[in-house]
Amino acid sequence: MLTFNDSELEALDSGVVRLGVFFRLETDPVVRLWLGFGDIAPGINAYDVDGAVYRGLGELQNVPAINQLINGAAERVEFVMSGVSGEVLQISQGDDAEAIQGARADVGIGLMGQDWGLLGSLHWMASYVADILSGQQQPARPGDPIVRLVSLSAGTRFTRRRRPSLSYFTEQDQKRRFPGDRACDLVTNYAHGFNKTWPVFS
Repeated sequence: MLTFNDSELEALDSGVVRLGVFFRLETDPVVRLWLGFGDIAPGINAYDVDGAVYRGLGELQNVPAINQLINGAAERVEFVMSGVSGEVLQISQGDDAEAIQGARADVGIGLMGQDWGLLGSLHWMASYVADILSGQQQPARPGDPIVRLVSLSAGTRFTRRRRPSLSYFTEQDQKRRFPGDRACDLVTNYAHGFNKTWPVFS
């Protein structure tokens, strides 16, 4: 559940929402990027208990739309980083890429004020399991700069699930697993099958 402080609630209510999108990959060392320019230290949060610096400079090119899994298909997403060096591109295509598999990848947001400073802590929205790291060098015409891209494919923990009979959080499935458990009694009240955009920019 997301909790916001008074400054964040005021910003959300103003109709002008400035968001910073943050990406964290649990490797050694941890990869921390954000969708913006310059480095930013968001302070202590759920994953960075001692605080940490997130790198900007536009390195993280794209963060896909995030879906919440409520009796739906397992989600697979792809994160893209552009403008990487030739050395990083070689890593993404070599044996080191295998070390990424199975690492936890998290996406969160930070609400920002008019000066683009954070109004509160980071709010983590989705968690994935990293799978395939690949790199490519886009073909360039003579005289054009070379653009190198690294992409990371990731999925939810349900992406490789092989037990379809228990792949939904329904009342019947839950009681089959744990007789008498009422944790999923109200699941049918949840709406699913559509995308809800948040925040809504007017």
